[in-house]
Amino acid sequence: MTKEITAQPCPKKNTIDLTYPPFQPVFCIGASAGGVKALQSIAESLPENFSCPVFFLLHRKRENGTHIHLLNSIIEAKSHLVVETPQNGDIVQGGHIYLPPKDRHILVDDNQIIFSEHPADTHWRPSINVLFKSIAREYTERAVSILLTGKLDDGVDGLIETTLHGGITVAQSPEDAYEPMMPLNALLKDHPHYVLPLHDIPALMCELAQIHHFPNQKNVIKDAALAARTKHQNPNIKQPSTQVNY
Repeated sequence: MTKEITAQPCPKKNTIDLTYPPFQPVFCIGASAGGVKALQSIAESLPENFSCPVFFLLHRKRENGTHIHLLNSIIEAKSHLVVETPQNGDIVQGGHIYLPPKDRHILVDDNQIIFSEHPADTHWRPSINVLFKSIAREYTERAVSILLTGKLDDGVDGLIETTLHGGITVAQSPEDAYEPMMPLNALLKDHPHYVLPLHDIPALMCELAQIHHFPNQKNVIKDAALAARTKHQNPNIKQPSTQVNY
């Protein structure tokens, strides 16, 4: 008697989940040590038809205005977009890069930009965490928080808040960062949707915004999602020390 052989279904290939904002994302990008060149690189690579709002924040110690005007001049000289330090109460607009003023947190409420000295107990003012949390609460699934090079962990709690509100989180590849600690802490304490080197971040931003500018942006988002999953499943990361002189 011939035994009947039942065909077994082929195992499914591993799939990579690609998360997109539902529409018109709002980007906030935080950096610390090494951040001037990183933000400059992103600013000069975004195309002139990039129609989303972008917030740049280079965190600083309270009452320290070092490099504020220099940073604004550098970004403005390199960017194809409108670069400004807004006024309190300005409406958030697409195609703008917003930079905070001296010694003030920058937040958004009812699509209006708000400056504040509070919370006053933060070591940094402006603080990346304060911006990321505000953007997450205001725009929920439209929020995209990107953490770049830097020491310590400012911005990590903001990434977690972005995740809780359904937004998208991104970390620069630690091995690519001038200072890897902030991206490392992001990988340890959050699970970013995308992890990638600095030079690919503008392509990822265009892909998330559905602005077709870079020929490789589809591959960039897939590689960034795979890198995020790989680092999450195999966290071969040494726990960074918090005892660092900034």
